[in-house]
Amino acid sequence: MPQPPPLDFPSLERRIESWPLPAPDVDFKTGRVARDGDGWQVRVFDSIRDIAAADWDEVAGAAAAPRSHAYLSAIEASGINDCRFFYPVVFDASGRILAHACVYTITTDLTQTLPAQWQSAAAAVKRLWRGFLQVKITECASPLVPGHSISIRPGAPRAALMRRLGRAVAELARRERSRLVVFRDFLDAERADADALFEEGYNRASNMPLARIRVRWKTYEEYLDAMRSRYRKDLKRRLERVERSGQRALRLEHFAERAALWAEQVATMYDRSKSFKRERIGARYYEEIERIPVRNRMVLAAGRDGHAVAHGLVLFDAEHTIATYFGRDAGPPGNEWFHLLNEVIRLGIERGSRYICLGLGSYDAKSLVGADFEPLHCYARSTLGWVNWLMRRVPDRMARPEIRTRRIFRDEDEAADS
Repeated sequence: MPQPPPLDFPSLERRIESWPLPAPDVDFKTGRVARDGDGWQVRVFDSIRDIAAADWDEVAGAAAAPRSHAYLSAIEASGINDCRFFYPVVFDASGRILAHACVYTITTDLTQTLPAQWQSAAAAVKRLWRGFLQVKITECASPLVPGHSISIRPGAPRAALMRRLGRAVAELARRERSRLVVFRDFLDAERADADALFEEGYNRASNMPLARIRVRWKTYEEYLDAMRSRYRKDLKRRLERVERSGQRALRLEHFAERAALWAEQVATMYDRSKSFKRERIGARYYEEIERIPVRNRMVLAAGRDGHAVAHGLVLFDAEHTIATYFGRDAGPPGNEWFHLLNEVIRLGIERGSRYICLGLGSYDAKSLVGADFEPLHCYARSTLGWVNWLMRRVPDRMARPEIRTRRIFRDEDEAADS
């Protein structure tokens, strides 16, 4: 009986890879521009500086500091890890921008995600094979802060544009030989648009929740008065200890001259962290961030004995106060983080922000100052068809961290009783 011909695995893999993706919108061989019957054009830029700031920011809007042209210009110039940045832009037939996004490739050490009992074995393998579980990921996200990076012109068809961007980013990942594509981070209210990515083969997964405070007070004193007495007393006791130590909060609009100090303080926290870590930032990051308009950034520092012993970088836009990187000197902690966290809240209330965003992690401490914890959703796919087929069949196992539920404010008690 004749034997069946051997399987041609390279040919089979090429065929499987082609299954989930329709014809690309982006033709990288001919200027990375493609057209459809609807008249849209998709173009991927290699630098944010190739796009007019006014045109970009008109679509991003005034409430999107991490998606602004100035912020992305600063991040692109900062030299973060091995990141390469790309900017897919959808134009209508008249050349007007309908939608855009920030995308970057970054090598990620996935051994950090393995269970604790496997870590020693993974470390042994990495000594022999440096590239073990080092994955080049293509991410569509706001760099270095929680939040997605997609902006869509008001009135434009959001789901259709989301699908178009999803297709373009997957094709970009193919060109960059990146096997994993991730769109992150979408709040519950943003899922209706983001779920359009299912039609492009993406699978939804959970990220860690975002800690943020919805501001409903006109002054910091009103914020304190709104707390239940036990939490207000606890906060005041902590701040009294800070004051007795001689520590003061400093608001610095000009901070690039101390960039080396800030980078050293962040490195101290990075090296001590036991949680997932990836991006390393250096002095250049602070030098570039200072180029952002002063109304959109500030360094809050904890000063003691004439020295800035800790700091946190804060971004602002029309609706948000956003806490980003924190760092401190080596040595035992002295309430620096809690002091600066309180100062971020004071600053956000003074600025009339709608939300004060406190980032991911340290949930128990953030709950004590009144933060809510809102789910964040990611959408991922592989450029390998068989891997993507498996990904769609793996349930979302990202467990929400155990967070103690607290009713910090009296109006929460009233809402529960009504």
